[in-house]
Amino acid sequence: MHTKIKTYLDSLWWCVSTVTTVGYGDIVPVSNLGRIVAIFYMFFGISMVSLLFFVITNTFYKRRYDKVEIEKREQQLNQLKNELMSRLSEIEQKQAKCIDLINHLR
Repeated sequence: MHTKIKTYLDSLWWCVSTVTTVGYGDIVPVSNLGRIVAIFYMFFGISMVSLLFFVITNTFYKRRYDKVEIEKREQQLNQLKNELMSRLSEIEQKQAKCIDLINHLR
């Protein structure tokens, strides 16, 4: 066979260039076993790059989602505070009317 992979360094070079999906083509497997191993490493390289991009995009999306959720919660909290203050104000007004009515009846 006319293989260019003759040393461990050659095979390491081929493996790294395949896993990183660069694949220069200067060294290629010739035997059937070598091609099967190559297919495995090619899919492994594509999977690793995909996983890396997934982690990066998921991190950015999660930060953005968390920021939006925090803003929504703060907005809801402010609405609840305003509603509570409004109802407390109404209760105080009714209480003041009741006290005035009680004082007036005495």
